[in-house]
Amino acid sequence: MKIKILLFAHLREISGSDEIKMELESGSVGEDVFIKLEELYPEIAHHRTYLKLSMNGEYIKNETEIIDNAEIAVFPPVSGG
Repeated sequence: MKIKILLFAHLREISGSDEIKMELESGSVGEDVFIKLEELYPEIAHHRTYLKLSMNGEYIKNETEIIDNAEIAVFPPVSGG
């Protein structure tokens, strides 16, 4: 299945892009997205414990199944004031 991954902040700097197209096997979950990203960009592993995923605009857990043609956003910690 095909997905689009949106990257923000330092993740964009690591990858050199704000958007990545990726193929995953059917039945893949959020954890699989992180695994593929780390294969492509090993430096992302250093930030992993702080990253959150959303699918089509809703936050998901690592165990959530990814749907075909999903838009996955990978968010670093957000600060505000």
